[in-house]
Amino acid sequence: MVEEKLNTRGCVFSLLYSVGSFALACASLSTLDPSDRITVQKGALLISLGFVYFVALTEFLNQLLLRTTIGHSFVKRYRLRVSDVLDITNKLVSAVQAAFSCIAGLFVCRWSCPRNFLHASHFLSESYAWFAASYFFYDLWSMYKIYAAEAALKLKVKLGLQSPAAGENNNQGGGRNGTAKGDDAAGNGGMEKAATLQALEDIPSVAQGTLSFVTPCKLGIPSFAKYLASHPLMVFHHLFIGSYGLVVISYLRGGLGDCVFSFMFMMELSTPFVSFRSILSVMGLKQSKLYVINGLVMLVTFFWCRVFLMPYVCYYYSQVVNKPFLEAVWNLPWGCKVSILALFLPQLYWFRLMVRGAMKVFFPPKNKRNTTIAANSCENEEEASANGGPIKASQSKDSEIRSLM
Repeated sequence: MVEEKLNTRGCVFSLLYSVGSFALACASLSTLDPSDRITVQKGALLISLGFVYFVALTEFLNQLLLRTTIGHSFVKRYRLRVSDVLDITNKLVSAVQAAFSCIAGLFVCRWSCPRNFLHASHFLSESYAWFAASYFFYDLWSMYKIYAAEAALKLKVKLGLQSPAAGENNNQGGGRNGTAKGDDAAGNGGMEKAATLQALEDIPSVAQGTLSFVTPCKLGIPSFAKYLASHPLMVFHHLFIGSYGLVVISYLRGGLGDCVFSFMFMMELSTPFVSFRSILSVMGLKQSKLYVINGLVMLVTFFWCRVFLMPYVCYYYSQVVNKPFLEAVWNLPWGCKVSILALFLPQLYWFRLMVRGAMKVFFPPKNKRNTTIAANSCENEEEASANGGPIKASQSKDSEIRSLM
C-alpha cells in the first residue's frame, strides 16, 4: 500500500502564514505620513516579516504542487521531478517579488517625481527596500534546495536506487520499497536503504538530512557553504542588491529623493517574463508559440527597463540640474557612479545573451537538426546502475514522477 502524500492542511497553513505576514507588514505602515522615514526598529520588523512571507509562499507553492491532487495532475502532465517543482516555485516567487517592486516603484514615482525630482520622498521606497532585502537572502537558500534536489537525483542514479513505485515486484506482497517478503532477511540494511531512498525522494530539508549548512550531509549532498563558495558571482549579486541596495536607499542617498530610486524598482518589470521563460523551459515547452511570444516580450521589457531606463534617468537628472549629460554624470559622487556601473554593466551583458538567444530562434543554423540530435543523445546517457544496466534520464525521471503519485 503506497503511503498517502496529500497534505492539504500544511498547504493552507503556509498560505495563511504568507498572507498574514504581508498583512502585518502593510498594517505597520498604515499610520505613517508620506514623507516619514523608516526607523531601524520598523525596518527590522519589515525584513523579518519579509522572510516569513517569502519562505511561507514558497512552502505553499511546494505543498500545492507536491501534496495535493491538483498538483499531482500538473506534475504528471508535464513529467516534473522534485527539482523541477522547486525550480518552478522559485521562479514564481521571484515573479511575485518583481511585481511588488514595480508596484512600489510606480506608486513612489507618481508621488515623488512631480513634486521634486531630487528631494521629494515617500516612505514606501524605504519600507519596500527593507521588506525586499529579505528576498535576496532567502533566494540563496531556495536555490540551494534546487541544487540539493538535483544532487539527490544524481546520487540516486549513482547508487543504483530505483523509485519505490517503479519496482517490478510491487505485486509480490512487498512494502513501499517494492521488495518481496523474503527480502526482509536483509534486516537493517534494507531499512537503511529504504530510509536513504525516502530522503532522496522527499523535498530537500534539514529534517530529512538532505540539507546541511557547513559540512556535507549524511547522504553526501554538498553543504550550503560549499554551494555558496562554488557560485561566487550569484552570491555577490544577491548580497549586493539585498544589502548594499538597502543601505543606499535608507542611509547613503546623500539627500536625494525617491524619484531616482523608483525607476530602479521598476527595472524589475522584465523579471516575471524571465521567470516564465524558465518555467516554460522546465515544463518542456521550449518549442511552443507561447515560449517564443514570452521571449519577445521579455526582450522588449528587458531593454526598456534595464538598458534604456538607467541612461534616461541620468539624462533626466542632467535636465533638472541644467548641465550637459556627460558633465552631470561625471560630477556625481564616486559612490553613485560606481553603483550605476555595477548595476548597468551586467544588464548589458545579459541583454547581449538574450539577443544572441533570440537570433538563434529566428535564424537557426543549417546544422541545427544534427546538433539537436547529438545533444539529445548526450542528455539520455546516464551512469550505469549497480547491476550494470544503463539508466536513462527519462527512466529516472519517470520513476521519480511515479513516486509522487
